[in-house]
Amino acid sequence: MARALWKVTQRSVLLWLLAAIGCLTTARAAPADDPLDILDYQIDAEIIPATQTLVARAKVTLDTARPVQSVVLEFNGALEVKRVLDESRRPLQFTQDRLRDLDLRIALPRATTPGTPFVVIVEYAGQLLSAEGGVLASKRLAYVGTDGAAYLLYGGRWFPFHGYAADAATFTLNLTVPDELTVVGYGFQSKQPMTGPGVPSLEPEPRPSPPRPASPRPARPRRPGAMSLPLALVAPSLAASEPQTPATLPSGSGPRVRWTFASMRRALFGNFAIGRYQAQTWRQGDTEVRVYTRPGNEARAAEYADLAAQALARYEQSFGRYAYGPTLSLAEIDDESLDSSTTAGVTLLAGRVFQARTPPRELLCREVAFQWWGQGVLLKSFDDAWLSQGLATYAYLLVEEARRNEGEMRELARDILERALAFESQSSLRRAPAELDDQSAAYRSIMFYKGAFVFRMLRGVLGDETFFRLLTSYYAQYLGQNVSLADFESLTTQIAGQDMRWFFALWVDSTGVPEFVPDYKILRVPGSGYRMRGTLEQNLEGFRMAVDVTLEAKGGSERATLQFNGREASFSLSSASEPRDLLIDPDIKLLRISDELRVAVVVRRGIQQIEDGEFAEAQQQFESAIRVNRRSSWAWYNLGLLYLSQRNYEKARDAFDEALDGDLRPRWVESQAALKKGNAYDALGQRDRAVAEYRKVIELGDDAAASQQAQQYLERPYRPEP
Repeated sequence: MARALWKVTQRSVLLWLLAAIGCLTTARAAPADDPLDILDYQIDAEIIPATQTLVARAKVTLDTARPVQSVVLEFNGALEVKRVLDESRRPLQFTQDRLRDLDLRIALPRATTPGTPFVVIVEYAGQLLSAEGGVLASKRLAYVGTDGAAYLLYGGRWFPFHGYAADAATFTLNLTVPDELTVVGYGFQSKQPMTGPGVPSLEPEPRPSPPRPASPRPARPRRPGAMSLPLALVAPSLAASEPQTPATLPSGSGPRVRWTFASMRRALFGNFAIGRYQAQTWRQGDTEVRVYTRPGNEARAAEYADLAAQALARYEQSFGRYAYGPTLSLAEIDDESLDSSTTAGVTLLAGRVFQARTPPRELLCREVAFQWWGQGVLLKSFDDAWLSQGLATYAYLLVEEARRNEGEMRELARDILERALAFESQSSLRRAPAELDDQSAAYRSIMFYKGAFVFRMLRGVLGDETFFRLLTSYYAQYLGQNVSLADFESLTTQIAGQDMRWFFALWVDSTGVPEFVPDYKILRVPGSGYRMRGTLEQNLEGFRMAVDVTLEAKGGSERATLQFNGREASFSLSSASEPRDLLIDPDIKLLRISDELRVAVVVRRGIQQIEDGEFAEAQQQFESAIRVNRRSSWAWYNLGLLYLSQRNYEKARDAFDEALDGDLRPRWVESQAALKKGNAYDALGQRDRAVAEYRKVIELGDDAAASQQAQQYLERPYRPEP
């Protein structure tokens, strides 16, 4: 009884100490002063399709910046830790939270010595069937299917790691799978047939029992009442209170192959796809772009490989050499996961991405850019995500510069601007990673689109030569290293040759955008036409940027650049004929707001709510935009799309009518509204009217995609999906 009580008491003390020490460390992204650093992984793993199980052993080498007596690692709750050992295979005490924090807390036998690496060995197994155990309730981030199709995403925490998106390490992974399957991952080394367990036992082979020794002398009786207290009770130790039973890890059967991946350079690895793939290869310079698709989507592979190669070429020209050569892999996974996920050398894409009507250029270009920003140059913590997500989205604009004319680039810039403004007031670029859900529409608006637009403005402030010198220097200096917002600001100041604190304070640290209000008089100048004199005011005290203005007149236009250093700037513009309008920022170089943009931003929110399945709320947004501007073709068009998706064809047709009678902005809305109006007529059984609308689209001829669809509908009527 006393012995049992002692065991319970000692274990309770240990678990209490684990919890107390563990609460000092977060399982989220590591803060800048976090002491833990993972140096290397040695992982043996096997997927077993018959039971949808992952079995693994991870030998993790770590170091600390200051003495600690426990470590906390992020870990998938669907995987059960069987035991934890030190380098000498002695058991370590641990607790695993599989429901709330999704972490693994390991007590060390003694405080660590900074600069002296130590090892923990974690053995674990579990079924990967659904999103359960992951950080996202509705998305699978690690999965093993009964047909052998499987994927392991870094974000799925299928191996114990630390410091999300920040703590890179060297690694070796031996992954055993059925022999008919292909494994896609970074750092491929070899594959070979496997006969034994995918995760070999650590236990030595049994040896013959030695002869029994002679019976020892009886111990001297203790004096009644005397008791020798264990050291752990006097000064509680974090060593295991009792030996852990050697784990019996399951193993697959039948012909199997062990795939080995490794990297001797630090990398954020972790994305692996397993399946019966067909591969196509596209070479760009020294790099092979490989696209792995499942049966049925192979026809798109060449198109996607070509786009990825275009992005790769542009980024090597603008930033520097791709760091994870000689291969960049894109692999298809199922639709129950994220649209996309990128780690070093590998991007995983949901099947729906391959089934899109046109290649998702923005998504593909951004994912390729992550190889430079987020993988090549690492983050010190997830709080620095603007340097990855914002810059990767801006990189997409660089790809588009090479294929679009000036008018098309203005349209694209306007699109990015509207997306950036949709939730701009909710958080700053610096605070959004801590304050917002990174899967939310607000987070994407701020980090991706405002983030990209801020880099666009930085280019405008510095000029092309200095801006691209900044990016190439940034990549060369920090390749393979972790960087913070403060590091990038310091480098920007150095390269620019001027203190750039004002820029980062205004656009990275703060919310709010300028709204420009002109105040002017038009004077008739005898013999020389007209002169417009006035001031342009805005609402931000720290605004120190150039603003283009254009005076449009009947006979032409005149442009001037105003240099702001505060709230207002003066201008004087001339024209030979009567002035018609004053355009502010005509090339959309600035993150700003106006009455027109307010309407567009409301529509953008409605579009996002449709994507999130919030249809009633989306309708309210569109109707609110229409109340502000009755002639907004953009608002009417999106309201029509909503009605069309709900099979409310009469209202859809009327909304498209209003769009065609409106301001016809953006430029392409006329063709698209006529096309969708034809769809509504087809759905109502009014074929003659539908044909008339499709012919109008072809006659307009200003949208190639719409014209192509119209031709298809002339040959075969539109029919709603069942």
